[in-house]
Amino acid sequence: MDKFLSSLEGDSPVLQALGEYGYKAYENREMYIMYVHLIAAALFPIFIGSHASLHRPPSAKAAPKRKGISRFADEDDDDLVVEPSVEGLSPSDAVLFPVLAGITLGALYFVIKVLKNAAILNKILGWYFSTIGIFGVGKLAADTLNVATSFVFPAVWASSTTTYYIDPFLSLQVAGEVKPARTQVHRKVVDKTNPFPGLISSIQFPSGINKSLWSIRALLKKHWILRAHIHGIFSTKSKIQFNDVIGLLIGIASIIAYNLASKPWWLTNLIGFGFCYGTLQIMSPTTFWTGSLVLTGLFFYDITMVFYTPLMVTVATQLDVPIKLVFPGPKRGSMLGLGDVVLPGIMMALALRFDLYLHYHNLSKSTAAAANNLKATYLEATGTWGDRFWTRNARQPLDSEITSAEGGRFKKIYFTASVVGYVIAMLTTLVVLNVYNHAQPALLYLVPGVLIAIWGTAAVRGEWSLMWGYTEDGSLEGPEEEKKVPVEGAAAEEKSKEHAHHVFLFSLSEPKSRNTVAEKTRFVESSDARLEKMVFVGAGKS
Repeated sequence: MDKFLSSLEGDSPVLQALGEYGYKAYENREMYIMYVHLIAAALFPIFIGSHASLHRPPSAKAAPKRKGISRFADEDDDDLVVEPSVEGLSPSDAVLFPVLAGITLGALYFVIKVLKNAAILNKILGWYFSTIGIFGVGKLAADTLNVATSFVFPAVWASSTTTYYIDPFLSLQVAGEVKPARTQVHRKVVDKTNPFPGLISSIQFPSGINKSLWSIRALLKKHWILRAHIHGIFSTKSKIQFNDVIGLLIGIASIIAYNLASKPWWLTNLIGFGFCYGTLQIMSPTTFWTGSLVLTGLFFYDITMVFYTPLMVTVATQLDVPIKLVFPGPKRGSMLGLGDVVLPGIMMALALRFDLYLHYHNLSKSTAAAANNLKATYLEATGTWGDRFWTRNARQPLDSEITSAEGGRFKKIYFTASVVGYVIAMLTTLVVLNVYNHAQPALLYLVPGVLIAIWGTAAVRGEWSLMWGYTEDGSLEGPEEEKKVPVEGAAAEEKSKEHAHHVFLFSLSEPKSRNTVAEKTRFVESSDARLEKMVFVGAGKS
């Protein structure tokens, strides 16, 4: 180092300082790489979990059920509406959470001291968390596969001049406008017969291969209806896709490998990602002020347990279970508790859902529906990454039709602010950790960083009162529209009563066919010898 600095003699003090800091950065490059890894690993589950938690906000109305051929042909319907199962927090949790966390931490510390060896405790807790981890990793893997599928087989894609719609019913690609107000839909068939987007769409595969590609697409997109019911105990109904089965198998394989392969750090982190990803979808602060109270209570809990008791440090270092993210690096590496990801993360996920709420709130005001005090119709905001990617270069407006890609396109102001606050707080934690060389309670920095970023953004934008009044307890939903009772309503009611008497039920069925409207197809050869297919859909109410 002295030789390096001596080469800068005669240069300005600024250059000498830059050279000195640059040399130190090079010497400690492994540590800095580890810290970058830590921050990226903390943000990863927060980002994907927050986006996966998106659902219809109270400022939007549910899309009406459509009969016949759907504008988005991949949408199947079995009269099944899957409502998100979310555990809402209450103000009392601001006291309850720190107390329960302290009792649990104290109990673990006591057991470790009594046993004088955490091996037995590690085995018990390891298998317990492994069982739960199967579903966390399985859900993460399944959703990752679904996102990958949306890139390979999108529902829509666009060039700079044309938007193409993948029509699985006709097993071809079509281009043109769709006007729901008409009873007749015209779509022009192009020379793209495979289900792929982009340049690959122009490849003319043999008919056998083409048929197999459409079958693979249908297998990955299709869902089945799983029903399970035990009288007096539980009743559930959900959609199952092929990727869900593959994801579950990946979860099982990951947990088996984790327990048989000496718990490698990357498998530990994978299980941790699964925990965080699932928790961010099923837990909500309900309101911003409730979430702020809960985080404030845990803020003081974390400070007490790290600085004033040996509980946190002892338990964190003695337990070898997937309740933390670990990072290899200089010395003994580093670690980050899952609570330092999930607890700020639930507020950041709420901020993203608030962004979606504001999007439809402002959209309703700016449209013709505002005159009649109507809400804008909700478009699904999750699982559209592939459609958004393939339509990024589309002309605007997109062929006068709102596509499936538009649901995920909205301004993420509050979520972005919370991410910036989280990163700054994490950097502050790491700096203080290196300066004092002592374990730091991450929530000491993360809680103020996230809360100041969110509430500060609301104050600057003049939306403080709107944020304060926002809630996910259902009270912001408007009165339900009057529902017309169908002619077959009596029969449906009798059928419902019949199912209510099931003692045990377990079934896996295909969704009902959507093709309930009379359809015709005819081919017309145009003057330039190109083939044009016109699909006529019979008139009917949707």
